[in-house]
Amino acid sequence: MSGLTEDQQLVADSDGHTMCCALPGSGKSHTMVALADNLVNKDPSYKLLLITFTKAAAEELNERLAQKIQGSGKYRAKAATFDSVFGQQLRNGGRNTKRTLVGGEQYNFLERAMRHAGLSMDIEEAMNAIDTYGRMLKPEPISGKGSNPGWLIYLAYSDLLKKNNCQDFNLIARSAYLGVQNGTLPPWDATHILVDEFQDTSDMQYAWIQIHGEMGAKIVVVGDDDQSIYSWRGAAGYQNMVNFQGDFNAVGYVLKMCFRCRPEILAAAKRVIEYNEDRVYKDMVSGREEGGIVKLKGYLTAADEFQGMVQAITSDNRQWAVLGRTNRILDEAEGYLKMHDIPYRRLGGKKLWDDNVANIVLKLLWSLVRPKDTRFIGEILGWLGEDEEAIQMVTQGLAQKRTSFGDFMPPAWLDWRHSSEQLHLHWKDWGSDTTTKSDLNVRVKAIVDFLKTHRGGKSREARLIELVGDILINLKVEGGFVDRVELLSKNLAPSQKGGDEDTERGVVTLSSLHSSKGLQWEQVWICGSNQGVCPSNNSLEEESTGGVPEERRLFYVGMTRAVDELYLSFNSDPDSSGTAKKKEPSQFLAEGFPEELALAEEKLQLLAKQRKDEEQEEAA
Repeated sequence: MSGLTEDQQLVADSDGHTMCCALPGSGKSHTMVALADNLVNKDPSYKLLLITFTKAAAEELNERLAQKIQGSGKYRAKAATFDSVFGQQLRNGGRNTKRTLVGGEQYNFLERAMRHAGLSMDIEEAMNAIDTYGRMLKPEPISGKGSNPGWLIYLAYSDLLKKNNCQDFNLIARSAYLGVQNGTLPPWDATHILVDEFQDTSDMQYAWIQIHGEMGAKIVVVGDDDQSIYSWRGAAGYQNMVNFQGDFNAVGYVLKMCFRCRPEILAAAKRVIEYNEDRVYKDMVSGREEGGIVKLKGYLTAADEFQGMVQAITSDNRQWAVLGRTNRILDEAEGYLKMHDIPYRRLGGKKLWDDNVANIVLKLLWSLVRPKDTRFIGEILGWLGEDEEAIQMVTQGLAQKRTSFGDFMPPAWLDWRHSSEQLHLHWKDWGSDTTTKSDLNVRVKAIVDFLKTHRGGKSREARLIELVGDILINLKVEGGFVDRVELLSKNLAPSQKGGDEDTERGVVTLSSLHSSKGLQWEQVWICGSNQGVCPSNNSLEEESTGGVPEERRLFYVGMTRAVDELYLSFNSDPDSSGTAKKKEPSQFLAEGFPEELALAEEKLQLLAKQRKDEEQEEAA
């Protein structure tokens, strides 16, 4: 068999319970396909099921299997997702007759359950609660608290599912496992089950794998405990790897050769991840030549940080990805790319213009320059805190009289809020065009200051309001206020995307650290490498799921997306608590780059003093 390393060959030649721990970029999919090819050609009675987590990954594996396996053997190897396997197993047993809730329908169903039970919780928190309990083999209240809101919501949701003959994917998984366990469903017809991304399996999925192994199937699991980043959705990571070796006395292999990262990048990532204690020890060897770049970048402010990012991209724009721990960081990065007319795509999460604050500011700007379009007025007034009665009166009056908000004559008895009154007062003036850059700056500042005064009390909202204003002023376009708003308002439609290929040059990829998993780019910039961001504040709490070790794994995933160049940046802006306390660099930077970090912080202290002296000179 050609095209395999010695480690890969050992896995490809196996025919028993096997655990393979694979480094990032070590060719695990290539190895799994080679193993499948060997097995179907070894014995005509062998039937293989390859399981992964996403439809795209399953389709890619099936394409590789079709290309690799010759003859009739290709019909005895199939790749599928966990969800599709569980659903098919129930259908084969004549039991998958319930309606399956997905997406928005599940959210609506959950809201119904909470309303019916008289319970209240943020919808995302409630969704996390039902998902957490739904993934349990035997759902029970966490910490024995039978009265906690999440547990009560799960009970109400489960009861509504039953009454309406509905199911979700967690219920399908539990039904498939229990059916095989109690003999009411036959096990999956496979002699071998190969599981990709094994570190992401939940207790429920592991139980399903385990019972099939106990009933005769040979189990091969491939994954990397250092890339286990989904504990919040039930992934057991390292513990499932320990369990698997103990339960099946599995032979273990490590694919230690990374063909993605240059040695300098892999060594830096290794220094960070080795601070985790509960992990499979593994050698890490780069299959690339030396010549990689790893740089630590410290900035006084977030604005400086994003300007530094833009400067790096514009000076050498090959194949960049900008990664961030939070959507907030990605929103600001997106704004700066837009401001400098740099083409980009954004993977996963919300786009900047999907954010409620940025979106409503954009709608306000559009309504100012297009006064006859009054469809957003009610939404704008509501966002500024106006009473529903006043909003209804204004919107109905606009519709009946077919007039603009600026021309609307409020009745004397209307007791609307000061914010609405001021907006109405300035409406026509703010909607007029500007002829000079100075006029443009004054206009935008007036609108931004107004919005910050009446809605921007929260630091996040204030920064997003300022960001939209900065984007408007710095658009690479001739023309005044009206032309710029019209151009920017194209973002009320779907956000800008690049081409279809991840490797397209000249198009920057924006991605969360979570969404970057499985991808790679020549140049990677990780923004916001600050304590309280990555690791997140939540992870620093004693009872957090996953805690700092999972945040460290997430940072490791981000670092190992880089092929040739890796940049890690942090800033010293005041934190989001509203105090003057400066943000600190992430502890992961101190772990991996102690000397470089000390030098960067020393430079920042000198720069801060220099800026303070300059401000004092200007004031004098």
